[in-house]
Amino acid sequence: MNEKYSVSIRLIHWLMFVLFALIFVLGVVMIEFKETEPWAMYHFHKSTGVVVFLLALLRLVLHFTSKSPSAPAEISTGIYRLSQGVVFLLYLMMILVPISGYALSNLHGYSVDLYGLPLPEFFPKNLNWEKYSSLAHEYLAYSFLGLFLLHLSGVIKHHIQGVEILRRIT
Repeated sequence: MNEKYSVSIRLIHWLMFVLFALIFVLGVVMIEFKETEPWAMYHFHKSTGVVVFLLALLRLVLHFTSKSPSAPAEISTGIYRLSQGVVFLLYLMMILVPISGYALSNLHGYSVDLYGLPLPEFFPKNLNWEKYSSLAHEYLAYSFLGLFLLHLSGVIKHHIQGVEILRRIT
């Protein structure tokens, strides 16, 4: 039997996949319909972003405190190092995208709450940074999407080649 990641890592992995997909699509929809002020979408998007950030922190703790499966023998050292680099960048984006969204809200003068529970304002209102914070959040989110697609391409490539990489996280 192939080695697998721990149940907790596997659950968080797939939960974060669903949540990121949801808030990414919601983010695109919010921008498209911003003239109609879809505030409920913004609140849900921001609250879910906070949950994603907390799950990312938990996932990092679990990543460093639990044993990961060893790389399959069929994967070359170079490809393994590339995949580890992509995973590192994905973890980085899991932290930076929510932080940039939080900053975006605060810098624009909006608070962030967790499904109705008010959260502290970490960034002072500064409309001079409005454009930069919006661009940072957008570019980071699209960078995350690009890294995710690279990650998915690697998984599909290995699956087609018969390497049982996907079973480690399912």
